[in-house]
Amino acid sequence: MILILLAILTSTGIFICFKSFEKFKIEILPAIVINYIIAGLMSYLLTDKSVSMQQLSEQNWFGFALIIGLLFIVVFFIIGKSSQKAGITITSLASKMSFIIPILFSIIYFKESVTLIMFMGFLLAITSIILAVYKPSNKSNKIKYIWLPISLFLGAGLVDSLVKYSQQTFLSNGGSAVFSLVLFAIAAVAGLLCLYIQKRSLKQLLSINTLIGGSILGIANFGSLYYLIAALNSSGFKSSVVFSMVNIGIVSLSLIFGLAIYKEKISRLNYFGIALAFVAILILAQ
Repeated sequence: MILILLAILTSTGIFICFKSFEKFKIEILPAIVINYIIAGLMSYLLTDKSVSMQQLSEQNWFGFALIIGLLFIVVFFIIGKSSQKAGITITSLASKMSFIIPILFSIIYFKESVTLIMFMGFLLAITSIILAVYKPSNKSNKIKYIWLPISLFLGAGLVDSLVKYSQQTFLSNGGSAVFSLVLFAIAAVAGLLCLYIQKRSLKQLLSINTLIGGSILGIANFGSLYYLIAALNSSGFKSSVVFSMVNIGIVSLSLIFGLAIYKEKISRLNYFGIALAFVAILILAQ
């Protein structure tokens, strides 16, 4: 349970970092690049330094790390575009609800059994997330941009499913630090290429605020992946339960921090969603 709590805390830290970037006038893309560099360095500190680049490329999980690293950048851009075009509410909902995909993947592909209690927990988890993030909007979302949140739902779900497959198939006996190193390095290179294509200056990348914000984000980002894989390996819970508990924990804790630190307005429906989330966690923990 401690590993799940650490995964929730570090993942929530990512959202707090993004929320703080606007306040401290930190540009998101340069900070994202710094974040992946720092996360990669942290992974490197935990790896076997005798492993060569050739040995890394020969690992049977290398292709999956390559795909996940590239998907990190793609999903990030989709989040930005969807927030602008389709609206923040539906974007947030699509992002949070994506955990359904790795749950279904674990049940179908890895033949994880589902009891009646677990099924009730899953239904409560889905309901609690919808209620917790729901915010009425006066502006109707444009139908022509609905493909953006749908793409986000599928992309974020695919990332988690690939992480689950890699953990179960290649990392159940260790090696998550090396896997994370390759994944973050690929994401960092992809981010640098994006900066180059957009003709961003090096000054933006190396500003004090960007370096500090990106470094804190990188620490949280590394922890979120590291502890998620550790929880999948060692928590004793089925992976479908782990994904459910982590995601509803992130939603609830993010809303609590938003209320306490950023004085965000939370409706009675949101409060009910948070309360329901804790009930869902208690049911799934059984």
